[in-house]
Parts: sequence; structure tokens; C-alpha cells
Amino acid sequence: MIFPHLRRAALSIFLAALVAGSILSIARAWAGDAYAWTQFVAEGVEARAVTEQAECPKATIDGRVTPMTLRAGPSEAFPLRVCAIAIPRDAKEAAIAERPLPLPVAPTNRLLIIGDTGCRLRALALQSCNVMADWPFRLIADDSAETRPDLVLHVGDLIYREQACPRANKGCAGSPHGDNWETWKADFFDPARALLETAPFVFVRGNHEDCNRNHEGWRRFVSAYPYEASAACNIQEAPYRVDLGGVTLAVLDVTRAEDRAVDWTLAPLFKQQFAALADIKGPLWIAMHKPIYGSIRVKDGISIGDNKTLVEAARGALAPNIEAVLAGHLHLFEALSFTQDLPAQIIAGSGGDMLDSMPLKLAGLTLGDATVETGRGVAGVYGFALLERGDGDWRLTEYDTHGKALVRCALRGRKLACEGE
Repeated sequence: MIFPHLRRAALSIFLAALVAGSILSIARAWAGDAYAWTQFVAEGVEARAVTEQAECPKATIDGRVTPMTLRAGPSEAFPLRVCAIAIPRDAKEAAIAERPLPLPVAPTNRLLIIGDTGCRLRALALQSCNVMADWPFRLIADDSAETRPDLVLHVGDLIYREQACPRANKGCAGSPHGDNWETWKADFFDPARALLETAPFVFVRGNHEDCNRNHEGWRRFVSAYPYEASAACNIQEAPYRVDLGGVTLAVLDVTRAEDRAVDWTLAPLFKQQFAALADIKGPLWIAMHKPIYGSIRVKDGISIGDNKTLVEAARGALAPNIEAVLAGHLHLFEALSFTQDLPAQIIAGSGGDMLDSMPLKLAGLTLGDATVETGRGVAGVYGFALLERGDGDWRLTEYDTHGKALVRCALRGRKLACEGE
């Protein structure tokens, strides 16, 4: 007969072992390459996870444990599983393998904008991906996470490592390249971890995620649409919308919009998409990778930087409720509003890739068929932008990699008013 105190001791040891075993099991399930995040998709909100394990992890939503479903199985280039689960909009808390997930906040009061974050390895354009000062995306992600955004808008171009680093180049030595897991991990998931753990994301497809480059990783990990292994790459994904509370964010795929000349085949398609946004009630912002208007330099008196195809598509198609266009593609920060009745253009493309130049003076420039009335920008400095809801307006601030404010503006309707004007 076991004495009562020995029985209690044995039971305590058994329970402790059981708990330890559960913790160890969870740790094993989340060992190696494992990432989890929340993102808006065409049908609402999803939690997603990347795991090396043979099964998808379990999600806990408001106390209810549910297995995640397989989104994309392993392949030679992507030897891990991508898992997903729908998150109800009224969910109060959620976790994957007991790791808390950030959930949408209603309304969205703090919108962080980052873009063009990857490290460029192509031909003679070689960044030192191993040197924080030359490729500071991790620093940007860490510092911007400290601003406690409600939502992160990534305006595209997550991956830039297209070619192998030359053997003699220590700055990028050992860097992966191409459309595979090691590249996606190095260029986005690893440096963005703190931000992924802080707020839900909206991902905009950039031209570096098109069908000629990093489309497989895009489709597996962050596309707003279901993944089909046997399906051909979708050259253009359908628009979808995100409710920010009082403002609707319309996400468009404009990766094919030719910058330097009008693509007369595609311009009518984009015009149709712009015009269809008039059916959405209330104020509207468009999120897309390429800006309609922007400037990186003036040559022979002509500004270069506006997208010729999108300028043509936008002509007469932007309904009055479209108040702003949020984009990247140009590797700088610009905030522009116009003498014509057009949406403000905000460009936040200074998140990591090699930076572009910018004219010393933006006000008065003609960009396509628009004339800049208010224009502020930052060139040659990496950073991120934050839109904060105010009393009847939104406060726009561009920060550098250390969180120093560089530009402050107020966005009211389609017009910007900036400090220092």
C-alpha cells in the first residue's frame, strides 16, 4: 500500500512531467524555422504560420483550440508547410502554439506604411545585406514596432535578392537568392519578426513579386487569395478592401503598369478598376505598389517618376471619395497634394532597398497631368511612415531608422498641410 503522502507526491511528479511534456511538445512544434502572423485577405482576416513540422500547429481563438489547415505543402524550394485559419472579426484573443497573435483593432487609428524592404542583389547593384547601415530593414522593423501600430501596410517589393553574391564581396557573403524559402526568410521573415508579432498586416503585391520573379513565395505566404499548387501564376490579382473604420482601404495589384510609357492594353483595365471604386460609400484610400504620381528627378525640365499607364488610367476615373493613394516603388518618401481635384499621393518606399534621389523642390512640379501644390519628401534616408487618426484629419509622419521625425503633415480629405511650409 502506498502511503497517502507518497501517493500525492507521485501524482505531483506525474502532473509535472505531463505539463513539462506538453511544453516540450509545443516547443518542438515551434522549433526551427517557424513564424506566425495575422493578415487581411480578400475574405476577411487570417492567421498564418510557417512550420518545419509534419503537421500544422493548433490555433486557440477565444479559448477554443482548432487545428490550422494546410495552405501550401512543402516543395524542393520551400521545404516547409504554410498553414492558415480564419479569424472572426469579433475575436478577442488568438494564439498559435500558445504564442499570442496580434488582432485587428477597430477602428484603425495608427497605420504604419513600409515598402521596398528587401536587399538588392542584381547585376552591379549589390547591397551589403550583412551590414545594418547598408540594409537597415531589421532596424526599421524593430523601431517601427515600438510605435505600436494598429495595422501595418506593406506596399510591396518584399524580395530583391535575385542573383548570387560575388565570392569576393564580404558585404553580402552567404546571402541566399532566388524565389525560395531561404531568400524569403533572409529578406523578409527574419528581419520583420518583431513587426509581425506587433500588428496585423495588409500586403500589397509589388513588381518584384510578379510572375517573372518571386511569385511562388508570394502565393504561398502572403497573397490575399487561396494557394493552388497546380495553378499557373496569376498575372494580376483581384482588388479587395479593408475597413479601417470611417475609411476604406482598397488594395489593387498594379504590378504590370508600365512606368515609362502608356500601355494602351492595360490602361483601360486599370481605369475600370479605379472607376468601380466609386461604388464604395465614404472616404476611400487606394493601396497599390506603384504610385500614380511621384518624382525622382527632373531632366530637361520634365519630371520623371509618374507612372504613365496609371496617369492615363486615372484620368477622369478617380471618384471624389478617393482621398489618397498609398504606394511605394520609388525608393524615397514623398507626400504630395495637387492644385487639381485629385487624391493626395503618399509614397513610402524607403524601407530597405537602394534609395532613389528626388528634386530639391516638389511644389510647382508637373507630374503627368497634375501640378504639385504641396509637396514634401525625403531622399537618401531610410525610414517608415505613420498615419495617425486625428480630429477630422490624419497626421502623417515620416521617421528615419532611429525613430526621428523627418516630415510632419496633416491629411484632410485630398489636401495636405505640412510643417515648415
